[in-house]
Amino acid sequence: MKKRLLVAITTLSLLITIISTVCFGASTTRSILKGSIEDINYNDETITILDYDGKTHTIDILPSTRIEVEEVQQAIYDLYFGQEVDVILEGDEAKKVIAYPEEDPGRNGYIMPGSRFRTGRILFLTEDTIEIKGKDDREKYRITPYTTIYKNGGIININQVKEGDKVVLTFDDIYRSEVSTIRVQDQEEHITGVLRGKIYSVDERKEQLHLMSPYTYKEGRGWIPYGNHVVELKVEDNNLYNGGEEIDLKDLNKFRNKEIYVAFDSSYGKLSVAKLQVKNGASRMYQSPIENIEYGTGKMIVDKNLIHFNPGTIVIEDDRLVDVLNINRYKDVFVNTDIVKGSPIANLVAIEGTSMLEDRLDGTKISIYRGKIEDIFEYEVEIGKINYRLDYQKLTEDNKWVEQDDSQRFGLTDDTLIYDSELNERIPANYFIKSRFIDLNDIEDEELRDRVEDNFYKNKAAYFVVRESDFGKELLAMNITPHINKYRYRIKMDYSVIGEIREIDYDENNITFTEVKNYNTLNDRWENGSDETIELDQAVILLNDLPIPQDKLYTIRPGTKAYIIKNKQSSHDTGYVILLEN
Repeated sequence: MKKRLLVAITTLSLLITIISTVCFGASTTRSILKGSIEDINYNDETITILDYDGKTHTIDILPSTRIEVEEVQQAIYDLYFGQEVDVILEGDEAKKVIAYPEEDPGRNGYIMPGSRFRTGRILFLTEDTIEIKGKDDREKYRITPYTTIYKNGGIININQVKEGDKVVLTFDDIYRSEVSTIRVQDQEEHITGVLRGKIYSVDERKEQLHLMSPYTYKEGRGWIPYGNHVVELKVEDNNLYNGGEEIDLKDLNKFRNKEIYVAFDSSYGKLSVAKLQVKNGASRMYQSPIENIEYGTGKMIVDKNLIHFNPGTIVIEDDRLVDVLNINRYKDVFVNTDIVKGSPIANLVAIEGTSMLEDRLDGTKISIYRGKIEDIFEYEVEIGKINYRLDYQKLTEDNKWVEQDDSQRFGLTDDTLIYDSELNERIPANYFIKSRFIDLNDIEDEELRDRVEDNFYKNKAAYFVVRESDFGKELLAMNITPHINKYRYRIKMDYSVIGEIREIDYDENNITFTEVKNYNTLNDRWENGSDETIELDQAVILLNDLPIPQDKLYTIRPGTKAYIIKNKQSSHDTGYVILLEN
C-alpha cells in the first residue's frame, strides 16, 4: 500500500513539473553579479562588468531591464565608467541594475578590497601622489609601489597616465589614502575635437543640444567647416560655462542663436559635450609659447599679449580635457580669445607639441642620439663622433640636435632592438656583441654573416634610442645606418615630425600618419603638414618603450601618438626612428 502511495505521489509530482514547464517555462536561476562598470556600449546597449574576482561579464540592457540609482529609475546614459553596480540576473537575462553613487552611506564600515572608489579627472600626478578633480572638489591620494594601473584591459606604466585622464581609484582600506588600483579611461573617451557654432535648440528633457553651422579647430589651420549643417550632442548640467560662471541646461536654453565653443568626445558613436563655453565677443587668435602665467590673477602672456583666463576656459592637451592649472610656462599654445570690454579672454587654449622627450613620472627619460659606433663591449656600446669635425649629437627636449663632447657608453641587453636599415635585417644582440662566442653558421643571411665576421659595424653611423635614469643609460634600440654615413659639417640632416596613426597597411609595410607637424628649427615652432605615409623597412619602432618587430605591428592601434625622426636624402625623406605612445 505504501509503495503504491509513493509511486502515485512521484507520478503526480512529475506531472505537475511537466505541466509547469509547458505552461510557464522552465524555472531559471536567480543570481546577483557585483562589480564595477568597465565599459558602456550605447550602440549595442551593453555594459561590461568587472567583478571582484577580476573577471569581466558583458550584460545586455534590455527594454525590460530596470536601472535604479537610490531607488530612482534611470537609463543606460546615466551610468558611468567605474561605477559600482549590482546586476540582478535570471539566467543570463538582466532584470535589474542597481547602481551606487560614489558615496553610499549604506556601504560605509567594513569594505571588500576594491569596493571603495573615487572618480574624476587627473589634475596633477607624480610618482607617489595623484590629485583628481571630482564632482565637487579636488582630492589628493597616495600612490604606492603596490598600486596597480589598468588601461584597455591591461596593466600599464605610470608614464602612460596623463593629466586630464578620467580615472577610477579604488582603495582596500576605507580609512587610508593609499590607492589600490587606478583604472584609466579608454582612448575612445578622449576629446575628439572642439566645435564652434550657434545654438539651434536645447532639449532639457532629452539633454540634447543642436549646434548650427559648426566649425572645428585644427592645429595650425584654425577654424574650418565641420561639414554637417546641424550637429546633435548629448549635454548635461556639468561643465557648462558663460565666461567664468557655471550655468545649467535651463540657462543654456536662453542663449539660443548665440555662438558657443564645445569640447566634445565621440565615444561609442555618440557626440557628447565635455566642456562648453559661451562666446561673448569678437575673436582674436594667438599662437606662441607662453612667456609668463599667473594662476592667482588668471593672466598669461602669449606673443607679447596679456590674456585673461578663467575656470570656463577650455584647455586641451594630448586629446584630453585638462584644467586651467595645467597651462604651463614655455608651452607652445594656440589661444582663441573673445574681446570683452577691450580685454582678450581665452575661451580655448590648445597646448601643442609633444612631451615624449621630457622627464617622466618614474624618473626616466627617453633620449635619441646620432653618432658612430665607437666600440662594442660585453653588453655595452660606446658612441663616437659623426666625423672628424662633428661630435655625436643628442636630440634635446626642444627638438634640436646638440653636439656632445663627453664620452658615453650605453648598456645593451638581449632585448635591445638592433637593426641594420641598409639590409633591412634585425641583428640578435649576441651576434652584435663581439666578445661572445658566435657560431656564424647560425646566421642564415650571407651578407649579415659576413658583416658580423668582419666586425663591420664598428665606426658605422647609427641612431641610439636610450632610456636614461639615475641607474644608468639603457639602450632600447639602435638603428645602424651605414648607407647615410656621410655628414655635411654643421648642416642638419635630421628633423622631427609628430602626428598620430591614421592607418596601418600590413601588406605594404607602412603607416599613414595624420595631424602631422614638422618642427621648424629656424623659428622654433611646430608647423602644420599634410598626412603622410612612412615606409617601415628602414625604421625602428618603439611603443611605450617596448621595441616592436616588423611581425608585431598588429599590436599598434590607430590614434596612437607618434614622434618620428626623419633624415633628408636628396628629394626623399626617410623615417628611421618612430616612437609611439598611447
